[in-house]
Amino acid sequence: MEMMTEELSEILGMFAADGNLQEGHISIWGNIHEDKKYYDEIVCPLFSKAFNISIIAHEKKSNSVYGFYICNKRVINIFKEFGFTKRKTESVRAPKEVLLSNEDKIISAFIRGFTDCDGCLNFMKRYEKGYSEFKRKYHTYPRIFIEVISKGIIEDISYLLNKLEIKHTKRIAKKKKMNEKDAYEITVRGNKMIEKWKEKIGFNNYSKNTKYLIWKKHGFCPTPSNLLQRELILKEQLDPKTLY
Repeated sequence: MEMMTEELSEILGMFAADGNLQEGHISIWGNIHEDKKYYDEIVCPLFSKAFNISIIAHEKKSNSVYGFYICNKRVINIFKEFGFTKRKTESVRAPKEVLLSNEDKIISAFIRGFTDCDGCLNFMKRYEKGYSEFKRKYHTYPRIFIEVISKGIIEDISYLLNKLEIKHTKRIAKKKKMNEKDAYEITVRGNKMIEKWKEKIGFNNYSKNTKYLIWKKHGFCPTPSNLLQRELILKEQLDPKTLY
């Protein structure tokens, strides 16, 4: 069994979110448009360093994804040892080594890896009576949102968030169509908790971090927006208000 480190915990979080384990390989894929920089500068170097192999991500345009395969048996067995299985979508859980850890950096890394891959940071308008015109017009209210069909991983992440004293809510999103499954959600809301998340967990995914930085600078972040637009906003080459 590999010794648990902050880097390995983050990798396990990534894999719990977006990884796939088969008998002859593992793979992990992100969005072809939003996640390239994240994979090139964070995900690939983390995997390469942790497992002492060279990993370079590539596009899979047929599925609009960006990521990589690993066919190394030693690496495949490491993920098996941490409890990952072939059909993990509904049954995936956080490894017990993460759940039992009392080290904030281990706990934070797993949550960060999972949320960077399968979470969402967005901002809402406030339509309720009493809010200013600015808050009614622009997306000012932050929330971090995770929705998956594995009840177990939501319970695990909730448990880990409680260890970090980050308030959140859980709910079941009942299926709307016959062929859908119920989903399970965690939401972290409001300025105070988002700032606490940034301090204790952070974002390594540039797609999410650009949203946070724009919100900090302008008091709002256009929703929706793409990574290129957000990079231009941060370079002061695009006024975010023009996206409304």
